[in-house]
Amino acid sequence: MKGYELLYIVGTQFTDQEIADIQGKINTLLEEAGAKVLKSENLGKIKLAYPIKKIRHGSYMLVYFDSETSIIADLNRRLALHDEVLRHTLLERPTGALDRTFELTSYVAPLSEEAKSEKETKRPPIKSFKKPEEHLHLPSPLPASAEEPSMTMEELDQKLEKILEGDIAENI
Repeated sequence: MKGYELLYIVGTQFTDQEIADIQGKINTLLEEAGAKVLKSENLGKIKLAYPIKKIRHGSYMLVYFDSETSIIADLNRRLALHDEVLRHTLLERPTGALDRTFELTSYVAPLSEEAKSEKETKRPPIKSFKKPEEHLHLPSPLPASAEEPSMTMEELDQKLEKILEGDIAENI
């Protein structure tokens, strides 16, 4: 028998009790296929990086189990058929995985203000002895009247969120 780990996402349209029932169903599915479940845990709810089936938040479930290699393809197929499971991944378990703990963090868009502030705190300051204008021949900046009004990242995020939640045809 080999060790495997299964990570799957359940949509947050389910209550905590329903999520526990789904977790029980998946564990039963594994045991019926001949796997021995060693550890099953709910890692928590977070916002997904992108909507899946119009669902923006999900509960992450992690299961460690031992199984014969021959049943893994069938398990993968059966998990894909579960309507409650938005996404899943089934991997060979690395050594020492049972002893590890995980902390989920929400996705941070790379160009958001939050990501920029995190990046600036992690990056050491750049030391420059010359001003960029001294060694580069750049065209003069546009006059202030020709510039477009700027938009904050929060306003842009809100507009994008509104567009993504609504029907695309409405926003054209």
